[in-house]
Amino acid sequence: MVVNNKFISYIESRVQSNNELYGRFHIGSFSRGQSLTFANTLRRTLLSEIPALLITKVEIEDVYHEFDSIEAIQENVLDVLLNFKNLKLKSINSKLVDPNYPTHKYTGYINYSGPGIITANDIHFPENVVPVNNTHYIATCSNTGTFTAKLTIEFLDPSRLESSNLNAVTKELLIHSVPKPVKQVNYTIQKLSNFPDQEYISLEIWTDGSIDPHTTLTYILKRLTTKFFQFANLSDELQTPFVTDNVAKIN
Repeated sequence: MVVNNKFISYIESRVQSNNELYGRFHIGSFSRGQSLTFANTLRRTLLSEIPALLITKVEIEDVYHEFDSIEAIQENVLDVLLNFKNLKLKSINSKLVDPNYPTHKYTGYINYSGPGIITANDIHFPENVVPVNNTHYIATCSNTGTFTAKLTIEFLDPSRLESSNLNAVTKELLIHSVPKPVKQVNYTIQKLSNFPDQEYISLEIWTDGSIDPHTTLTYILKRLTTKFFQFANLSDELQTPFVTDNVAKIN
């Protein structure tokens, strides 16, 4: 798309190993030197400010702390929590990446009877929430064992994270996670062949599969525009400070 000599082109997209997503974009045009400043800002914010769905708390039946044991489960509690932490989730509701969309909490459940391997496919997720990989490993259950757990799932914005304080009597186990759905961002600065004084950015984005690269780019561009617009409005309201003559007199 080209508007007022500015363009964004979606050049390439593909699904990679482990359901990770890749996208390449061209963004321009810029006067010489401007593209580097713009690309640096995009890269930093893409890596640190994209929201994501995460499992933040787990309540396991008959488990009271992370150093407890789980009857009939091969793994210890810490290993099971780590497997929940590494589970990537995505939403089929596009509004979840709207900067103005409120934070939501969801609840998922596992009620598993052994024997067998517990995977993400055994979790009963709320509407609109699905795992990126249905076969993601959670734990192994013995012949006569059962595994029952309640999961708290939250859509978290990295810039608005709050510390969680659990009541001492709760059975919920905290999973400390920071949303990082964008795994890698690369860019190069290219010159426009017909306009040697103009440049464009070739931008590559890799995500963990929970969100597509195009959505992350759109989200960050809107977010940065909103922030700069807010400061521009504040700047318009500034008053010129009164200047006094403080030059010291030399006797």
